[in-house]
Amino acid sequence: MNTTRNWILLTAFTILAFFATKWLAEYQDKKNTITEPTVELDLDAIKERGSLRVIMEYNSIGYFIYKGQRMGFEYELMQQFAQSIGVKLELIIAENDENPFNLLNEGKGDIVANGLLFSQITKHQVALTAPYRSVEQVIVQRKKSISNNPSDSIKRNDTTLNTVQDLADKIIYVADNSVYYNHLKEISDSIGINMDVRILPDGRTTDDIIEAIANGEIDYTISNKDIAQVNQSYFDNLDIHAVIGKPENLHWAVRKNAPDLLAQINEWLVQFENGKMYSSIYFKYFNEDKHIHFGYNEEAELQQGMISHYDAIIQHHAQKINWDWRLVAAIIYQESKFNPNARSWCGAQGLMQLMPGTARQIGVPASQVYNPNSNIKGGTDYLKYLEKTWSNVTDFTQRIKFILASYNAGPGHVQDAARLAEKNGYPKDKWDGSVEYFMLYKSNPRFYRDPVVKYGYCRGQEPFNYVRKIIKKYFDYQSKITTSNAQLAGNFKLEQIEPMAFDGIEGVYNPTEGLIARSAKRELFLSHRLFDEQNELTPKVQGRNPFDKPKKELFVRKEKGEIQDSGKQIFKSKQQLFQEQSKYGLEVNDENKINKLTPRR
Repeated sequence: MNTTRNWILLTAFTILAFFATKWLAEYQDKKNTITEPTVELDLDAIKERGSLRVIMEYNSIGYFIYKGQRMGFEYELMQQFAQSIGVKLELIIAENDENPFNLLNEGKGDIVANGLLFSQITKHQVALTAPYRSVEQVIVQRKKSISNNPSDSIKRNDTTLNTVQDLADKIIYVADNSVYYNHLKEISDSIGINMDVRILPDGRTTDDIIEAIANGEIDYTISNKDIAQVNQSYFDNLDIHAVIGKPENLHWAVRKNAPDLLAQINEWLVQFENGKMYSSIYFKYFNEDKHIHFGYNEEAELQQGMISHYDAIIQHHAQKINWDWRLVAAIIYQESKFNPNARSWCGAQGLMQLMPGTARQIGVPASQVYNPNSNIKGGTDYLKYLEKTWSNVTDFTQRIKFILASYNAGPGHVQDAARLAEKNGYPKDKWDGSVEYFMLYKSNPRFYRDPVVKYGYCRGQEPFNYVRKIIKKYFDYQSKITTSNAQLAGNFKLEQIEPMAFDGIEGVYNPTEGLIARSAKRELFLSHRLFDEQNELTPKVQGRNPFDKPKKELFVRKEKGEIQDSGKQIFKSKQQLFQEQSKYGLEVNDENKINKLTPRR
């Protein structure tokens, strides 16, 4: 009787504790949520102030800094709107612990421009604008082809999925805390198919997972189509045609007591979405190829002892900054494929892909930016400027790599990576095996939202690969192109250093494969793997060697019509494979014939 009473009391206490905890959490959430505006600020006050304050977050679509220039789809739309009402654009970047709706209702910002989905909770706090675009979710996969996984050299025949039903019995990877997990669960329940949905820990973003698909590490994920489109513009082997679910509208948000601002935005959106400028901005971020594929055939020139048509100009300007001209040529190859008329998706121009702001900074007129001599002079002057920026890096080879990374991503992002390295116990003045890996981390919110980071999100894969490709190209040119002392900088001595392993925060990286080993161990992606990344045949579970289980053999040897005892070894380890050496060399021992293996019943 006492036992029954105790169980009843324990059950009642557990239920009360659950509801008390839930109530406390909801109370705390409401306490920290500002549902009504605390200021009176509408369109006239914003115009009088002369600036529109827009609350944004760092990410690959909304807002980021690239080569020192502010960019982002939402950012450029906000620029256009601010211009339409005659004010300047002022950005308010929400920190990790800040609620953007609270910032809005407190008057610290006027618009939240993060691409918001409609919900009753959101509507309770703010006023949503008319939809300015819609998103749907798609299956992200590789295009139909024969692909080679660089991690294990296994060729596979990739086939494409066309409908959501094709996800049956497939392994789909999603990020931790992803909205896609619940969506996949709903799909599985509604249409009755089995899916193996695996959550990737470690702060991986959807961008990281899509990159792994492009690299052949995994096969499938789902993503909002806009994110998939951005990544498809970087990886041309991605297929995103298979749509799952209906399109959902995205909105911006304003304070509930700013009806004039809301009306102005809605009116502007109707006009702007039908214009050429909106189409141009949309194409730039979601459709335009992010690589320059058209240039000049360097092989024909290399056979004649040249690198390009511009060797004399490169030698002249490289000598002025005391650089080996072949390294400058390697940069130009990577930037423009020696195409003087090249223009990238982000507006970089000419042989050395000078950004408009950089060109102005180093004195290259807009009318001369496509002129080979002016462009190369401007590019080498900027390299010299970056060399002064990294003068604190005493090792010459390491300093060159910091300069190259800065030329690609902008010095701010590289300085962020150096601060991250120092904070986590790694040398801030060493690129190889240290700062280069923290550049990779700059696409991870856990790192680009760190207090030491000043420039936010960066697609760190680009500078990471950029440095390695240029160094490789330089030593390739060095081996093929001889040069006179007059053409070569006096004390330019770049050392050839093998890629260095990184015993990092989350494990060992495989530097020779670059991004194939973004995670600590490949188990994060391929959890069924038996052995570790270095392939040293070390069982994952210590103390259990799978080779000590003869009864688990899949095949046995057949001798004289009978099946041999499966407990014996298939091969005799001490038996010699070859006879004694004769005057004709090694001869095959007749006793060792290839075993005929038959499947065990």
